[in-house]
Amino acid sequence: MTDRPSPTTDTDPADRLRDQLLARVGQPLGRGGDVRAPDPVNVPMIRHWCDALEDHLPVYLDEAAAAASRHGRLVAPPAMLQTWSFPRPVVTGIRERGGAPGEMDPDTPVALLAAHGFPGTLATNSELEFDRYLHPGDHVTSRAVLESISPLKGTGLGVGYFVTWVTTYVTDDGDEVGRQRFRIFKFDPTRTAADLPPAPKTAAGSAPTAEPHEKHPGGPLPDFDLDVTPTVVVAGAIASRDFMPVHHDRDYAQAQGAPDIFMNILTTNGYVARYVTDWAGPDARLTRIAIRLGAPSVPGKVLRFTGSVTDQRDDPDGRWVEVTLRATNDFGDHASGTVELTLPA
Repeated sequence: MTDRPSPTTDTDPADRLRDQLLARVGQPLGRGGDVRAPDPVNVPMIRHWCDALEDHLPVYLDEAAAAASRHGRLVAPPAMLQTWSFPRPVVTGIRERGGAPGEMDPDTPVALLAAHGFPGTLATNSELEFDRYLHPGDHVTSRAVLESISPLKGTGLGVGYFVTWVTTYVTDDGDEVGRQRFRIFKFDPTRTAADLPPAPKTAAGSAPTAEPHEKHPGGPLPDFDLDVTPTVVVAGAIASRDFMPVHHDRDYAQAQGAPDIFMNILTTNGYVARYVTDWAGPDARLTRIAIRLGAPSVPGKVLRFTGSVTDQRDDPDGRWVEVTLRATNDFGDHASGTVELTLPA
């Protein structure tokens, strides 16, 4: 029997693993570098997404409606941004690879942490920013850069590190169209916070805070109840080209500690975008979706979306609006956060 590498603690100066990862902050996430999407933005993939999420905003598929809108032509749903860059999956062996679409680069922080005793993975935060919407024919290249590695943390799931990276999306003609800041928790589920030494004491003092500004709230958005079924979960995962087994294989999901298959973050972002644009209409342009993930969204648990306008102001593009929202089920908050958008004057 081989010994599993022993994780070190953040208070131990010999925490060479974290030091090694910290040295790579600001560098590409893996050795592969930039990743060009397998296909240009195209109408069939947009249609699959809209069908899976029942998103009927006309500017995605109706050329006449799109031409008459502020967009001027067909646009892709903004929450699809990450979908375009996913590589083609090798389905054989994907379960054994933990859902990776191909052989994982062993030099990435995610792989290194897994190899050093932190096999668990939980997505915790997603922040999408859109400089402009994509159009059919755009061909996207993504570039992922490691932003931060947290000190060793203890949570209810286990002990591990929060890993954050930022992916930038650029078209062939050089347009930077958007970014995603994504955070995961890589953890050892066999350990608890009690296994960690006491955190070092720090000098008293408060961190500087941003200057508050006067907010101009508005009214509530209509509630939306999503009947989450196995089909809803699987359809969203496949439409977003995410073949991770936890989203379609119940036995695999339960072996990872989940109660059932559960919705992937791309689908959650898609429903968040749909919830807001169903209210705002086809002339809305989302500029940011920032959510924190919590309880899983699983079959049999209705997911209720609620939200309200929490800030608004005049903008060169017309009207800037901030919507604060929650998506909850019987387990608690599945997602909470804000969406920013502009509306024509």
